[in-house]
Amino acid sequence: MNKPSLGLDDFIIASKAGNNARSVDAKSIEHSAEEGSAQSVEAPILPKPSQNVRRQKATTRAIAGEGARLALKNLKRAKERDAKFYVNVALNYETKMRLKTAAHENDVKMTVIMEAAIDCYLKENGY
Repeated sequence: MNKPSLGLDDFIIASKAGNNARSVDAKSIEHSAEEGSAQSVEAPILPKPSQNVRRQKATTRAIAGEGARLALKNLKRAKERDAKFYVNVALNYETKMRLKTAAHENDVKMTVIMEAAIDCYLKENGY
């Protein structure tokens, strides 16, 4: 089996933008030369924005950036609030085995059981 070979004719190749601009300039210069005018033809130039417009765009970008920065900061604060605090608890062997059995039979983690037990105890005693 031969692999089909691709040639340059199989691809559409776009001309460069710079070449189009040069050809337009050359055509306009030739056209003006044909008319016999002594005026020079300038390439179309984008108007420069005024100082006030540039300042306004910069301010808008800065405000958007500040908003994004504050949103990220608030997100980090929210994560810090949800941070887990670990407590080391020394359990005797029997309690640990009962906890492990309960977690296995109910298909929950031991930490969930301990958290529920501590929460229940604190509520019962008014904390």
